[in-house]
Order: sequence, then C-alpha cells, then structure tokens
Amino acid sequence: MRRLAILLLLLLPACGNPGPDWQEVRPEPLPLAFPLKNPERGFYATDLDPFHPDEAALAEIARRFTLVYPYAGWLPRDRALTEEELEGLKTTFDLVKKHGLKLILRFRYGEDGDAELDLIREHVRQLLPIVRENADLVYVFQAGFLGRWGEWHCWRATATCHDDAATKAWLLDELLAGLPPELPIAIRYPPDKLRYLGLDVSRPPAAPLEGETARRPAHLNDCYLADPTDTGTYPEEDPEAWRAFVYAENDLLPYGGETCAINPPRTDGENALKESGHAHLDYLNSEYHDGLIRQWKEDGTSERFAARLGYRISLVRARWPEAVPAGGAFLLELTLNNTGFSRLKRTRPAFLVFEGETERRNVPLVLDLTALGPGERRTWGLRLTAPDLRGPVRIGLWFP
Repeated sequence: MRRLAILLLLLLPACGNPGPDWQEVRPEPLPLAFPLKNPERGFYATDLDPFHPDEAALAEIARRFTLVYPYAGWLPRDRALTEEELEGLKTTFDLVKKHGLKLILRFRYGEDGDAELDLIREHVRQLLPIVRENADLVYVFQAGFLGRWGEWHCWRATATCHDDAATKAWLLDELLAGLPPELPIAIRYPPDKLRYLGLDVSRPPAAPLEGETARRPAHLNDCYLADPTDTGTYPEEDPEAWRAFVYAENDLLPYGGETCAINPPRTDGENALKESGHAHLDYLNSEYHDGLIRQWKEDGTSERFAARLGYRISLVRARWPEAVPAGGAFLLELTLNNTGFSRLKRTRPAFLVFEGETERRNVPLVLDLTALGPGERRTWGLRLTAPDLRGPVRIGLWFP
C-alpha cells in the first residue's frame, strides 16, 4: 500500500540543555513538474481487466499512477461470473496492494445497455463480498451496473437497459448496506441522490447535505466541462445551480471522472484549472477525451492538473528548540499548506518518525490533515518527548 510521507529533514541534537533559541527551516517548494505520487489523487490509468489481471501491466501503471480504473473488464450479459473470474478479481486486489495502487471501481455491462435484472442481482450478490473484503484498496466505488457504461442512463440504448428510480433505489440499498460505511459510493446524476434520500428533486439544495447517510453518496462526472449540463449530468433547468450544489458537496466527498469533449472557452487551460478548484476535483481520466488531453499536454495544462488534482500538501516552516535532551519534552511547530484543488478526503493515522544512527521510532500524533482545505495554511504545535537515540536525529512525518 502506498503511503503519504512528508520528510522534514530536521536535525535534533540528541543531548544538551534546552535553551531559549529556536531553529527554523523553510524548505524550497517543489517544482510544479516534480512527479508527486501520493495516494488517492491525480490522473488515473485505465488499462486493467479486473477478472484477468496482468501483473506486468499493473507494475507499469504503478510507475506513473496511484489510481487505476479497470475499464477493460465488462460483466457478462448471459451468465453468472465463473469461479475463475471471481478468483481473478481477488488476484487483482492482491496485485493492487502489492504495487501500491488503489482502484476506482465500477462494474458495468456495455456501451449499449445493461442486462436482465435477475442477472444484475446475481452479479451484485457475487461481487459485493469480495469488494467488502478489500474495501481498503478501493478509493471510490462508482455505483455502476445500470444503464449504458454503468452510468445510470438509457439514452439511445439499443439493448436491455434499466434507469428507473425503483431499480436505482434497490441498487443503492444493496451497495450502502453491503459495503463498509467508510467507502464512498459515487453516482453521476445529483437528482438521483436527492430522490433516494426522499428530498425534492425540482431544485438543488442551497448547501451541502448534512448527516452520515446523506454524506455517503458522492458525485462523479463522466462529461466534465463538456457543455452547460455536462451532457445531461445536471438538469437542463438551472444547471449552474445544480453544479454549485455538487461542487459544494465535493469539499468533503471524493470527486472526479473524465472529460468527453473539447468545449472552449470552458476547457481552455486557465478556465479549466479555475473551475477544477471550485469543483474540488480529485481524480481524472488520463486518456479521455483524447483530443482534450492532447491539447492540455501541448499547452502545459496537463502538468498543472497533475500537480493540483486532489491535495498537494507541503511544508512551509518547521520550528523546534535548538537543543533537546534525550527523554526531554519539546515543542515542534509545523506550518503546512495545501495548493491542490481539494483536501485529503480520508483521515490517515499520523506519526512523527525519529531516525537515529542505528534505529527508528514512530511516535503517534494527533494531526488530522483533512482539516487542511485547498488554498489553506495551518500551523500545528506538537508537544513531544525526544526518544533516546544516538547521534543526530532526522524527523519525518508519516501517514500510513
């Protein structure tokens, strides 16, 4: 499993008397092009069949990405999944863990529709226990199963297709009950979320919904920036208000998807970057829309997206006493900032790592980086006890 680590490169003397003086470091910011591969953010890869995994392909993905969406696997429309396919999915999870990746997971049937409802029910029954067992390897579970591409719509479908409210409610019941509460379930159309919660769908709420049940369904957008409604993602009546509601909810919920069209001026570099900050965009398809991705690579926008998708947390300043005796108490002040589009969406355990000449100590911290929103800078004062280590000591922050 890939870990978020911030190395502070501070040296604390292991002996001496505490004095009134403080030492301070202000690291140079990393260049924009520096390839940060922190988990649960960024462009994602798609070259993965979850039922027939290829470890060499996954290893290659892990060189450049931390997220992968298994686009190459489709559910069969004429039968249940075989034991071989289910074992293949379990192997995929094992390989994802081995190579430090996380999945954006969606199960679907085809570009032209879905399958008979009895078969969809059987596939849900087969798949959810495996996903539940490996939920820590899934960044976000996109509801899927229904409609074309698993997007919950049947517009121009030419095969069996389900996008009625009752079937969507049944599927959300199954997913919310069958998967751990910490795993977000993302759906494309915001009125579907309101309808499931029994709320008015004629207009969007003026503020993010409150409560654990209301917060768990997240949003996704498979035609990001495409047109005023993002190709039907938002209702035609007042799409800007619907978009504002979704973007406000995204402050605390993982959000992403893919682009599907070149739509100037909205998809032009500066405009796209500005809106992505408002959207709190965490993840985006690295390959589609191919024309827009190519345009962004040519004009430098892609590099700026890669740097700012999700969170981008850096150390601004660290202060500590000039000398700290072994076993002595001291105050470490850390100032961090976040220049990403979004915040870290899941709390991670925090440790201060003391590394001496011959051994290492991990000290638990009360430090919640989800509190550091986009564009924010915060200072924490951490009261600690210096371990008894030989020689100069390096300190690092570690978020497993």
